[in-house]
Order: sequence, then structure tokens, then C-alpha cells
Amino acid sequence: MKKQLIVLFILAGFLFTGTKSSSAEWVWSGETSWVDPDKLTRETNDQQYKYAIALMIKREYISAIGVFKSVIKENPDTELAVESQLNIGKSYFLAGDYKSSFRAYERLIEKDPATRRLQEILDREFNVGVAQMERDEYGAIKVFERIIERNPLGFIAADSQVKIGECYYQLREFDQAEDSFLSVMENYPDSEWVPYAQFRIPYCKLSNIRAQERNYDLLTKSRNGFEVYLANNPQGALVNDTHEIIKEIDTKLAEREYETGTFYLRQKRPAAGLIYFKSVIKNYPESEWAALAEEKIKMLKNVGAIR
Repeated sequence: MKKQLIVLFILAGFLFTGTKSSSAEWVWSGETSWVDPDKLTRETNDQQYKYAIALMIKREYISAIGVFKSVIKENPDTELAVESQLNIGKSYFLAGDYKSSFRAYERLIEKDPATRRLQEILDREFNVGVAQMERDEYGAIKVFERIIERNPLGFIAADSQVKIGECYYQLREFDQAEDSFLSVMENYPDSEWVPYAQFRIPYCKLSNIRAQERNYDLLTKSRNGFEVYLANNPQGALVNDTHEIIKEIDTKLAEREYETGTFYLRQKRPAAGLIYFKSVIKNYPESEWAALAEEKIKMLKNVGAIR
């Protein structure tokens, strides 16, 4: 009995292993259902197309692209050719070749500028641009600019303009980033991105200041921009962040006022220094510099420099 059970377990294990290995190459997609790529007949164009889809699923992207190109060559100006060109773009995208992916999608628009698939194609190009931002911001900018050029008032034009601003920001080109976000507000005033752009404009100024060490004129302009954002978006998603940034800016402005006051003390002009110390206390009462300014005023009174 024990020997029979052992034999049964061995046979069962063999059968399950054999089943797994025999079905290991089967792949599934919505276009082909379950297929074994190695056993697909490739006599017709439709069969070749399904074979290319199966190669994509197996991540054999370059081979798939070659088959799709053959389908297009044999069936120009057909819906099958359009689907094949779309999948060429997708294959390049999945392979990480974003420039070739973008060119593949552009060929569809160049061949038929009024294509009914325009929205789908531009959506795919947008995804290419987003992916390209991680490795080539300038290349991504070109993608987003082309999307806007193709459909300046379209469904993702404002999104693309925002992404252009983000690319320039990543490149630390803050002036260009600021201009890009300003274009969002000017060209797409009804877009849901307007509050975000309104926040990013002064944030670009602030980042520019940080890069330039101390530029108090830009710092003041940045603060004013954040105040505009708060006035227009009192319940906005970035309100708390904005208050924190304004607090940071006020600390820097208070420091500047305080240092100007100490400068006048070194010049033996206590009356002038007093003006700046009072300004710190009045305008930035919550800052650490206000407490230091109060100490300076007490010191000046104690030595009789001021009344």
C-alpha cells in the first residue's frame, strides 16, 4: 500500500510539473486571448499582428517592433497599420527608448493630422514626456511643447505647460520655470492648474533667491506672490505650505532689518539703528530677531544713547 501511494505521488508530481512546463510559454492579452507565440500561425497579416502582440507580452520588444513594421508595410493605410504603429510606440516606451517612442507616435499625426485617434496619441506622448523627465528634462520639454503645438487648447495642453515648468525647475532654471507657470495662468485661466501655478511662481522666485544667496528684492517679490496666492485660494491645498514659506521669508527679512540696525550702531548712529530695531519688532514680532532687537534697544537706553 505504501509503495502504491509513493508511486501515485511521483506520478502526480510528474503530471503537474509537465503541465506547468507545457503552459509556461502561453501569454494572454485582450487582443489575442491566450496564445502560445511559438505555435501561432503567421500566414495572414492578422496572425502576424497577434504574434507581435505576444512578443510584446514576452518583453521581446525589438522583435515585436520588426513584426509590426512588416504588418505596416504589407497593409499601409489600414486600421491594422495604425494599431501596429501605436504598438511600435508602446514597445519603444516599454523598452525605455523614449525618443524613438515619441517619434513613432509623431509619425501617426504626421501621416494624418486630423486622425480620430489624436487624443489617444497625445496622451501616450504625454506619458513619454513624464517618463523622460527623470533622465532628460530638455527632451521632455520638447515633447510637451509639441503636444501644445499640436493641440494648444486641448485636453492636456495645460498639463503639458505645467510639466514644462517642472522640467525647468528641475534644471534649476528658475526664471524659465516661472515664465512657464505664468503661461499656465495666461493661456489656461480656467484650468484646474491655475492655483498650483499661482503658488509655484513665487516659489520659483524663492528658489532663485536661495541659489543667489541673498537677493532681498526678489525675496520681497516672492513674499508678495505668496500673499496673492493666499488671497485667491484661502482654502487651497497649499495654504499650510504657503504660511510656512512666508514665515521663512519673514525670518530672512527680519534678519536683514536687524543687521542694518547693527550696521548703524557700528557707524555710531544709534538713532538710525533704533528705527530698524523698532521695524523688526513691529513687522516681525514672532521672529527670533524681534527679541534680539528689543535687547539692543534696552542696551542703547542703558548707555544713554537713546531716550
